[in-house]
Amino acid sequence: MPEVDGQEVKKEPLTVANDESKRWRGGKGNEARIEERVNAAYAYILEGGTRRQVAERIASRFNCSVRTAHDDYARAMVLLREEQSATREDLLNQIQALRLATVTKALRKGQLQTVAMLLKDMGAVINEAGVEQQAAAAPVLRVEVEDKRQPG
Repeated sequence: MPEVDGQEVKKEPLTVANDESKRWRGGKGNEARIEERVNAAYAYILEGGTRRQVAERIASRFNCSVRTAHDDYARAMVLLREEQSATREDLLNQIQALRLATVTKALRKGQLQTVAMLLKDMGAVINEAGVEQQAAAAPVLRVEVEDKRQPG
């Protein structure tokens, strides 16, 4: 033991509590943990289940409160809505391209019923018959004029 002015000085062993250099600070931050829970909630939503079931799975997996799990579920639903609305246009374009290819093949084989059905579907996507359907659904006004003079 070291001596100071002729007296022995007890030196405590260095631990996490009394030595700053021994503290581990490389863990995930709060935002990273939230994102990890939200991503897990997103995956659980896609697997199926009710909101309560998904929240319980999040709470048990990440050892957080059910309230926090419900918040993570809500964030995951926002992500899901954004993703679905962003990919909708792409999916519509892909479906239309597949329909066009199928129409070409069906015409070659003489399958006119298939062609007619596909063309009707393609027209519905671009709202081709929307104006015509509205016009057909309009009320019909009928006016009849009766002669007041009765023969007699």
